[in-house]
Amino acid sequence: MQKIFEFITGLFSDRQIHLTDLDTGYSLAEAIDQVVDGIDTKLRLVPGYRKKLQKEVAGSLEYISQLVDQIPGPINVSRKNFVSDPEVRAYFSTTDTLQNIFSCGNELQTFFDQPENAALDVCCALLCANKEEKKIIGLALEHEVLQRDVVQTAISFSDYKVLSPAIDANGVRSGIKKCIFGGLVTYALQQIANIKIERRDLIHKRRILYAQLRSRQTAGNGLSTMLAQAHLDSEQHANLAVELKEAETRLENITGDRDVFSFYLEEIRKVLAQPEKFIQINTVCFHLNDMGIKLEGEAAQSVNAVCFAELEIVNVMKRVVAVICYNKNDINCGD
Repeated sequence: MQKIFEFITGLFSDRQIHLTDLDTGYSLAEAIDQVVDGIDTKLRLVPGYRKKLQKEVAGSLEYISQLVDQIPGPINVSRKNFVSDPEVRAYFSTTDTLQNIFSCGNELQTFFDQPENAALDVCCALLCANKEEKKIIGLALEHEVLQRDVVQTAISFSDYKVLSPAIDANGVRSGIKKCIFGGLVTYALQQIANIKIERRDLIHKRRILYAQLRSRQTAGNGLSTMLAQAHLDSEQHANLAVELKEAETRLENITGDRDVFSFYLEEIRKVLAQPEKFIQINTVCFHLNDMGIKLEGEAAQSVNAVCFAELEIVNVMKRVVAVICYNKNDINCGD
């Protein structure tokens, strides 16, 4: 996927207007504050830190916004639509599955229990689920002849989660964008934490190597001992010097002639400049029958394709996602 943010070259004021048009969930100023507060408030000591972060933060917000807008939906989930809508049937195997997922979910119950939502009947949310593909042996109609023992692919879903409830689909998407940007900030924080650990270890290693070299240079030994150990000492001394040089070079690469917080800021910019390395959405489409069997060839022509969005967050999750809306009076607790 090409970087959506590459065309971002305008001035701060132009970018701010464009982001407002896109509804990224944040203003640019709010997003920059979240980056600094979420990683290290001492980044504010870097002169012009806001200006230095503008382009990369704006690009990340834009990328995430356009990514989230690709998530399918809103899909109206109900018992009635389970019968009439193939897309609903593709996600849920039975009406009992609908009942179990939506009737008493904690996030949904909490949403409707809030005083400002007490009068609402309809709620929208993000549906997440694991998609599983499994080979099975079954029956298939080929050239109008029923064939037995045909290898087929069954598509099914499990581990459903209903997240980020809101009064409408736009509110859901806005919440998802904020959540993903927060995850990106956490990802950048982890990169900085790793650098801090490496820097601390290198400083410690350099201190030890310096001490060992000084010890060898100042140690006074008898002449016979010195002659016996001359070759070994020379080799060890050279190895220590090489290790010390490598440690100093790595430290120089980490900070160079900049202060450490300026270096951290540059590393954060690198992460924010490549949000596609942190999160992606891939769309997969299948022709499915009512049993969730993937149809191919002539059989596929009899049903419309159903497309799913697979959201992948590096080292965190990979789930099929969709924005759904449902009426709490249609699927009630205790039904």
